[in-house]
Amino acid sequence: MDTIYSLSELEIPMDVAQKNGPHEEFKQDVSIVTIKTVDGCCFERVMLLYPNYVIAVAEQNRLPFDPSSVVDVTQAPPVMRIHKDSNWVYWYDPNQFI
Repeated sequence: MDTIYSLSELEIPMDVAQKNGPHEEFKQDVSIVTIKTVDGCCFERVMLLYPNYVIAVAEQNRLPFDPSSVVDVTQAPPVMRIHKDSNWVYWYDPNQFI
């Protein structure tokens, strides 16, 4: 069974998420971005649900970082914004209210 997180567990600080935005959407309200965390880790191909929810990371079955530790969000380069070539596992219930 896949892990489902509450939206509060997937929330990047709003000011950080929107600082370099708006980000180009590949689907309505969903962008693929690159994030950096406070400890210097970089995660590419992070799926961000507008305005500030991490809903998937390419090739990851579980959330690999604490969203509250994110210090930078930038638009992923075009080559990294491909959705169909990865195993995306979504960690939220789309019936949750934002």
